Amino acid sequence: MKMLPRSLTGRLMAATMLAVIAATIAAVLVMSAFIWPSSPDAVLRAELAEEVEHIEEGLRIDPGGNVKVFLKPETANTYDAMPKDAAYLVIDAGKRTVAHSPDGPALQALMAMPPSARIMPVKSGSADIRLQVTQETIAHEGNRYTVRVARSDRLVTTLNDYAGELYLRAGTITVLLALATFALVVYLTVNRMVRPLRQASQVAASVGPRNLGTRLRSEGLPTEVVPMIEAFNAALARLENGFRVQQEFLASAAHELKTPLALLQAGIELDGAANKALLLRDTALMARQVHQLLHLAEVSEGHNYSFAPISIAAIVDDAVDYLRRLAGQRGVTLAVDLQDRPAAMVDGDAAAVFVLVKNLLENAIHHSPPGCVVRVAIGADGFSVQDQGAGIAESNHAQLFKRFWRGDPKDSQGAGLGLSICMEICLAHGWNIRLDRSRNRAGARFVVCTGENGGPA
Repeated sequence: MKMLPRSLTGRLMAATMLAVIAATIAAVLVMSAFIWPSSPDAVLRAELAEEVEHIEEGLRIDPGGNVKVFLKPETANTYDAMPKDAAYLVIDAGKRTVAHSPDGPALQALMAMPPSARIMPVKSGSADIRLQVTQETIAHEGNRYTVRVARSDRLVTTLNDYAGELYLRAGTITVLLALATFALVVYLTVNRMVRPLRQASQVAASVGPRNLGTRLRSEGLPTEVVPMIEAFNAALARLENGFRVQQEFLASAAHELKTPLALLQAGIELDGAANKALLLRDTALMARQVHQLLHLAEVSEGHNYSFAPISIAAIVDDAVDYLRRLAGQRGVTLAVDLQDRPAAMVDGDAAAVFVLVKNLLENAIHHSPPGCVVRVAIGADGFSVQDQGAGIAESNHAQLFKRFWRGDPKDSQGAGLGLSICMEICLAHGWNIRLDRSRNRAGARFVVCTGENGGPA
């Protein structure tokens, strides 16, 4: 795999060329196995049978009854140039020779051979030549003729070797030219095909914080690449939305901290004397806001979570113990109800789930009048927190989990981040948090579902 080119064009060309070469080799092997004869004797017999056909096609009888044979130039030249290695005879029904090849040792030997002979050695100088003969009876214009053709082994072997070299050379040149042409066509085609990819890459490289709204175009791209481009555009959309949320978060945080800072500065500057109680209240408010901002930033990052099996009931008990003094200061009672099927162990981050329960309880304590009970119900699929306050107006339901939103704008004790933090923790765990909108309940009831059945009843 390491030897493959890194570029898509190179890989496509390499794969295509390998396929063409493999197909060429397979074609040559098939031709060798099924088309080319397997032995010199087979080649010679094929040559003799073909020559009989040529003589039959060229056989003519003139008006005087004379028989003549008109051969193709390349065939006639063989008999003229090689009288020692090639000869033919045409014999009529009366056993008379009516046509033959030019005179030579091969023709003399063919004439001297008995009709039944098929192989005859011929002495030609210092060389011993073996003639192989075929004989066929043909009919022409109502007359029957016997055609006898002789070829030497060395002639057929020499011609086949020469033809083989010629065909090999021509075939090699043809294949090389075909491969070169094919490679050029593939390169131009693939280069044209990947041009939109290069353009998309240039657009992607130009994306930055100032132009997150840029999107890659998928027109003209291969269908296999379109899902990747769409996924990249979706990732850009999420980044743009996250960047926008961060910008809004920073602007809101600056706005929320601006008021207590201004009050703190005015309290210090007025008359040169500061009201210690007011300063402590303002610094406590700022500390709460900064603490919640840090919490929100922490729970918004997935890598800050460490998941392990946890018990919801145990974490609820810890949060209730932690807030019991605050509840006592406001005259509120905290109660925990375990339903028939208490929640089993779930996967979660213990510290984050503690913050989730604590924020819901703090919110319920803050909105419950003295003498009331804040009730936590734990079930098999999650838990709920119920207060006995005035409830939440239906017009405010859509705003509940937005950052820096407060039901009472005059409320100076909160930053409007508690429920936003709860939502981020639930999203990170794959849980669901919602407001129970049942009209038969007093106050507000928030339900956290850790399972699939909608949470506790």
